[in-house]
Amino acid sequence: MRKRIFYIMIGTILLLLTMSFSQALGYSDEYRKTNPIIDLIEEKSGAPLAPNWYNKPANYAQLVSWYQTLESNYPDYIEIFKANELYETGTVSGGYDLYYVRITNENLGLHKPEVLFLGGPHGDETVGTVGLFWFTDWLMRMAFTDEANEEFSQDYLQWIVDNREIYIEVSHNPYGFDYGPQRYDNHGWDLNREADYDGPGSPTGGIWGSVPGQTLREFINHHLIRIGCDFHGGVRLLIYPWADTHSTVQGVSPISGRSYNHAPPDFYFYDVNGLRVGDFMGDYGGDLYSENIGPIRDLLYYSIKGGLAPWAYGADVEKNPAEDPYVQDEIFGNYPGAGVLWWSPEMSITKNPSESSFGNDTIHRYGAEVRRFVLHQTDLAQPYIRWQAGTVENDIEVVPGTSVSFNWQVNGSLVVDHTYIQWGTDPDPINNPDYQTVDYDNHTGEYFGGTGWDDAESGSTNGVTYTENILLTSPGDYYFVANAQVDQVYSNVLEPDVYGDKPYLRLVKERTNDTYYELLEGSDGTEEIFGQTWWYSPIIHISVTNDPPDKPREPVGPTSGTPDIEYTFSSKTSDENDDDVYYKWDWDDETVTDWEGPYASDEYIESKHIWNEQGTYQVKVKAKDVHGAESDWSDPLAVTIPRNKMISQSVIQILLEKIQFLFPILWNILS
Repeated sequence: MRKRIFYIMIGTILLLLTMSFSQALGYSDEYRKTNPIIDLIEEKSGAPLAPNWYNKPANYAQLVSWYQTLESNYPDYIEIFKANELYETGTVSGGYDLYYVRITNENLGLHKPEVLFLGGPHGDETVGTVGLFWFTDWLMRMAFTDEANEEFSQDYLQWIVDNREIYIEVSHNPYGFDYGPQRYDNHGWDLNREADYDGPGSPTGGIWGSVPGQTLREFINHHLIRIGCDFHGGVRLLIYPWADTHSTVQGVSPISGRSYNHAPPDFYFYDVNGLRVGDFMGDYGGDLYSENIGPIRDLLYYSIKGGLAPWAYGADVEKNPAEDPYVQDEIFGNYPGAGVLWWSPEMSITKNPSESSFGNDTIHRYGAEVRRFVLHQTDLAQPYIRWQAGTVENDIEVVPGTSVSFNWQVNGSLVVDHTYIQWGTDPDPINNPDYQTVDYDNHTGEYFGGTGWDDAESGSTNGVTYTENILLTSPGDYYFVANAQVDQVYSNVLEPDVYGDKPYLRLVKERTNDTYYELLEGSDGTEEIFGQTWWYSPIIHISVTNDPPDKPREPVGPTSGTPDIEYTFSSKTSDENDDDVYYKWDWDDETVTDWEGPYASDEYIESKHIWNEQGTYQVKVKAKDVHGAESDWSDPLAVTIPRNKMISQSVIQILLEKIQFLFPILWNILS
């Protein structure tokens, strides 16, 4: 009996151990990749968590309600809508609506660069689904409250909300999230196997058999999404197209030197993007490096037919005819919304990790890694230039001789080919500059470098900030703009003989092709993308203003005299900017001097003059500085010249004649 009890106890223990590890042992029913990395922390202590801990919702309804509370708190920035109702795709099996979230400053309108992030298609892979809510909560608090943020400035986060449209699907599989949680939906279908690209896989209800799949298809075809992802768990990877196609196409990473098969045409952009965002995410769930960042098929070693990532990236067969053999567009139509830089991040080896593994704002666990991935990818959606701290204020007035500072970063890109400041007196310095600074072009033709995200690591950015100090010497209105050209190397497609010579990614085409144009009649009206290879900062206007010297003092000198005698006068002025000054004199006898100088401010100066005629003259002086700004004339000094020179000589002649007549002896002496 004791022996039987012993075996029962051992069996029970083994069963419990098997159950406790079952989540950690499988990425899917087909595969678990051998990986030495394990979850670094899986707390079992039951210690109380911080009040602002990133809690896990009990179910889909609670998660939706959390988003709705955020919407009520931040109505100008968050909108929640039922996408299945918008596109009339029906109700999700199990009686669910599909809630999508839009984050943007709606007061600034729509049609900004759009990004899309899906809560897990596999219901039991919960890190992304839960983490997306806490990203939204964190973004709102850090952008619009006084809460301290150790990673990003409030100004930057507000800029993101103003200049991007972030879309979140609360969960792509609400039934699987609620029940179990489990991998499949209510039908037992795998919602990451039903897309119309090399699919469907198994088990599904066929291509686009589910309401979540049909809704996602409609959403992407009605938006010009630049970047997207569907979150997963069960292994620690960052994976991208392809899943099973183009097995003979090989790409070699320009960063790691690692070689991959099944490489997509935009392999280089994917590779560098993945390595950089992997560093930025951190390593709570294990370090992400070249050996676990790459194409789906090369990293998973099994087929994923009908996966969302290859479909969202390459299913527009009209633009990408090399993909036509894999897409049943004859039945389901073409996919004009494809061309998305789509990732499938595998966040955690444990599919459904405990609440303790999510962390909070300052304890950086899975919650931090999700928000860092989302923020980095959102930033990358379009190139831009932002002025940084220490830059001269817009519309400021300065005096001549002022040196003004400009500090800027180039972001939304992987490499900066060129950047510099150009400026002039025309209000449009983009098209009509007079001057430019040195061109920072040391990364031209490279695959990374020169951005504000360089050396990003575990939530910290230590990127490049460009600095220029420009001396403004002359009065006037000046207009400054920083410009940049980025990512030009990525216009080169891997294996153009296979894929053609044009990138598939719309975000690459936008930044490398001036003639690129895309139009889509979308859910929010007409959406357009205009290609451009140069990007510009906001324009800064500076007025160089120069006050003239003070009115000179009333001249000092004699107030009377006789003709033909040289008289000396003096005066001085002060210049507020301590500039050297010049003087000119008006002698009131049709004589005005040329400018004399330069003289130091507050220095007495002298000038001389001779009058030839009797009269009263108003002597004045004025000043100008080295920039040409003139003062008013001084108060005049009246100078009277009372005796006419000719009359005085006649009188003297008469006196001499009298002396000659009356005093001949004296005359002889005088003679």
